[in-house]
Amino acid sequence: MIVGLDIGASMAKAVLVDETLKIIDKRVSPVDKPEATALRVLKGFPSRFTVHAIAASGGGSRLIGDEILGLPVKRVDEIKAIGLGGLFLAKKDRGLVVSAGTGTALVAAYEGGKIVRHVGGTGVGGGTILGLSRRILGIAEFEVLERMALRGDAKRVDLSVGDIIGGPIGMVPAEATASNFGKLTRKSDDADIAAGIFNMVSQTIGVIAAMAAKAYNLEDSVIIVGMLAKSRIFSKIIRETTKLFGVKALIPENCEFSGAIGAVISISGGFSSS
Repeated sequence: MIVGLDIGASMAKAVLVDETLKIIDKRVSPVDKPEATALRVLKGFPSRFTVHAIAASGGGSRLIGDEILGLPVKRVDEIKAIGLGGLFLAKKDRGLVVSAGTGTALVAAYEGGKIVRHVGGTGVGGGTILGLSRRILGIAEFEVLERMALRGDAKRVDLSVGDIIGGPIGMVPAEATASNFGKLTRKSDDADIAAGIFNMVSQTIGVIAAMAAKAYNLEDSVIIVGMLAKSRIFSKIIRETTKLFGVKALIPENCEFSGAIGAVISISGGFSSS
């Protein structure tokens, strides 16, 4: 057994994987101190399983030492882990892996992960959603904000193309967003503002992903992973946004564990996408 551990800026994700790369167990935990978080996550796995190594990735992996609970820690480059994990979870040989967490990273992967390239990203992500929510709405819990956003309507705070010119323009339909929060006023409803925050972040990531997919000839295989991809609102909007540009987005099962499973694959010699 190998444990894959991905320690991000906000959350740690871990998977217990057997020799066939089957996920036996998985854990998610908020990050406080990286080493303490890693220890807490690892102790959460059932003791009946014998673990031989820990494959660690993510920014916090640099701070957890070379050994935990007597097990060697093998560090894996975060970009490589994202690319390998995304392809594996999507059962693809190639794809643009969009890792949407606190911020967002874009990774182009080809030939089953033999070629992995960091193509860019954006500071817009889940951290943006929570930061704006805390400042504007006084809400610090993602689940509370998402429930509020589901009751709201972003169209009441965003200006659409139709609002400005009365109809579609070029490839852009009338209902597409022309200006995020272009209608925002002091009287705007909190639920509509929450919906607008999700809309702005999700559309920004979707547009960036679509442009990168076109640039790297990966329009047919955009793979969305990361904790933010678990959001109902985010997943809906990013699919709609990429589709507008003729790009197909896929959100695989266990998307939040892409970096963790990718780290395991990296030290175990790869996988087959077939």
